[in-house]
Amino acid sequence: EYGKQWYQRRVRACGAAYLLKQYVRRVMGENNNSLEVTLTTLNNTINNTISDYTAGFTEEGKGSLQDGRVLVLGRSYSLPEERTAFEEDVESFLWFSYRRNFRAIGGTQFTSDRGWGCMLRCIQMLYSHTLIRHNFSRDWRWKFCPKYNEILRDFLDDPNGLYSIQQIAKAGCSAGKDVGTWFGPNTAAQSIRVLSEFHKDLNLNVQVVMDNFMCVEDIVFFSTTEDTGDWIPLLLLIPLRLGLSECNNIYMDPIKTCFDLPQNVGAVGGRPNSAFYFIGYQHDRLLYLDPHVTQESLNPDTIDLDKIPDETYHTRKVDLLPWEQLDPSIAIAFYCRTRDDFDELCGELRADVTSGANSLFEMAEKRPSYMTPPRRHPLENLPENYTAEYEDLNTEDAADSDSDGFEIISNS
Repeated sequence: EYGKQWYQRRVRACGAAYLLKQYVRRVMGENNNSLEVTLTTLNNTINNTISDYTAGFTEEGKGSLQDGRVLVLGRSYSLPEERTAFEEDVESFLWFSYRRNFRAIGGTQFTSDRGWGCMLRCIQMLYSHTLIRHNFSRDWRWKFCPKYNEILRDFLDDPNGLYSIQQIAKAGCSAGKDVGTWFGPNTAAQSIRVLSEFHKDLNLNVQVVMDNFMCVEDIVFFSTTEDTGDWIPLLLLIPLRLGLSECNNIYMDPIKTCFDLPQNVGAVGGRPNSAFYFIGYQHDRLLYLDPHVTQESLNPDTIDLDKIPDETYHTRKVDLLPWEQLDPSIAIAFYCRTRDDFDELCGELRADVTSGANSLFEMAEKRPSYMTPPRRHPLENLPENYTAEYEDLNTEDAADSDSDGFEIISNS
């Protein structure tokens, strides 16, 4: 009876959504240039609203933590004995969710990202954790300090924020994604790479592996200084395809192995219509932080930026996603502070992730002869407070990639 009620409500919601889209089509006219963008945004919002709405009637798609071992980015906890330590670890992640009433994204009327911004919020969570790892360590726990406040400041919903929803949405335009449309894991990864180019004093190199092929020689080339050969701390993002329409079970163990590694900083992916930030696993279910909660945006003009009220940016609530519900498009990430960290990561990937029939991607020490040699990015001597013009950046590799076939978190 419970499942029947859920099904009936979902059918009615989908029927109403169809009629609303037909009405919009008639009002705007078939030849209106904004029709498709409007319909896409409307469709995304409806689908997320339906997902949020039906979640109240069934928790079938979510799992609860069980007693036993749970893994969080290389750290293992035994529940219930270590539940407090586990919750403190989870709470120390910056949690970004939907927000409303922020300043409109330039050139649009969007003042909320509800219905379309879940992947953007997930990449914010992944990158903010990387910055915390970069400035502190994996052992850092949530407490106020100036450097932590500075990191959070860069992610506020402020057009001037380095990694704000406004900046990430505009960066996605360089990969052909209109503001208000869904990002897939690859576009989210590329957007962060683009934005990192304008934060050179951070001393963090962001690289995105393309076409399921990782060339160690090229990663090292971009992660060392040209003059002295010193190592630049690296965030390595690897977009993957784990199946056609659903995840192949042979990839489950390699994905879990990735979360076991100390260099892992999580993954962005999800299930159809919903993106999540994955931070570990328990048994055969992936542990994630969920951005699908709409909160009021903090106005940077009305708060103390030297001590940002951050209670709404942390949570102890986590969910578990069964493997069979995972969308096959996912991007997994690693942070390597030193060259030794990177070499150790490569050794682990060769042994357990990129070998055998369940290899997640191809990995080579040297660049094949048919590949174009890498070139360093031309962005140099940018004036202070330069406003990003994303067309100036090198996104041709992303645009030319055939990864678009698995870029979108499928709409089904």
